[in-house]
Amino acid sequence: MTETTPYVQRAPGDLLTAEDWNTVQQKIYADIRTTSQAAADGVTHVASADDADHLEGKDLNALTEEVTRRVLDQVRGRTGYQQLFKMMKKDDITELVHNLGSCPLVDVYELDYFKVVCREDDETRLAYATFYLHHRSERRVRVRDGAAQVAVDIQPKDFPELGILFSDLLTRYKVPYTDSSSLDDLETEFWKAFFKDPNDQFGDDTYCHSPWFERCCKQNTTVEELKASGDWNDLLFQFRPRKTVNFPAGPAVGNQVRIPAPANVLVQHLDLNRTAVWFPGDALHGGPEVGQVADYLQGEYGDELAVMILLKV
Repeated sequence: MTETTPYVQRAPGDLLTAEDWNTVQQKIYADIRTTSQAAADGVTHVASADDADHLEGKDLNALTEEVTRRVLDQVRGRTGYQQLFKMMKKDDITELVHNLGSCPLVDVYELDYFKVVCREDDETRLAYATFYLHHRSERRVRVRDGAAQVAVDIQPKDFPELGILFSDLLTRYKVPYTDSSSLDDLETEFWKAFFKDPNDQFGDDTYCHSPWFERCCKQNTTVEELKASGDWNDLLFQFRPRKTVNFPAGPAVGNQVRIPAPANVLVQHLDLNRTAVWFPGDALHGGPEVGQVADYLQGEYGDELAVMILLKV
């Protein structure tokens, strides 16, 4: 695309439809592939004839897909869309300085606490997390809970697989790496970038990594080794944002009382660049795994609510 010829011609204030967005993605991909091919055709000398059609081990298709993914992530960040992770405290007003120049649509998802197996400091333990790094093969992990051995379903039963590719998040949060980077260093830098403003810093007890991750980190496994073994595209970041409908508490009908779950999140636009969010009362933690641990969650997190907030203009 040239500076004067947009992929999809639209006037200021027009909506960007799903069809428009698909067209933009297709044309960006085609543009990058054409440019990459032209650059490759112009090379007259290569260091190794065996690697003449590759760059850092990637062929033209793989390079095009990776560059396209990074470009589209940049485009999303400039189209009035923001994704924020916040740890809200009871009755505290969280001010979101989004600088979108308009009152955005605000969508709030509760981040469920889900059962995981954490491995750190030579200790394997059962925990409830909001963010979890693990390998795709770790669908069920056994761990000692007191005197008993229990099996933890990292992927919920009878439900589609959950998780975002770790490599995609490294791109989104601009964490630089090379094939010689170790997974240990990469994870450390990722958490720093992920919990940086405008996201909140979550408590250490709300995120961790799996036994598989710990083993690779201790062995100083590199990105190159992970790619060679086929594990690079099996590293997943799991979180469970859940959309709920909050009804106001109403009068009791028999023995039934309508209680909002989770606690109602209130939204107030302050001006065109700032929005306030807060929740009154106690956080009521819901989700499919809460039943037997409701008291524990209420005791530990009754005055705080972990949320994902989406802003769109």
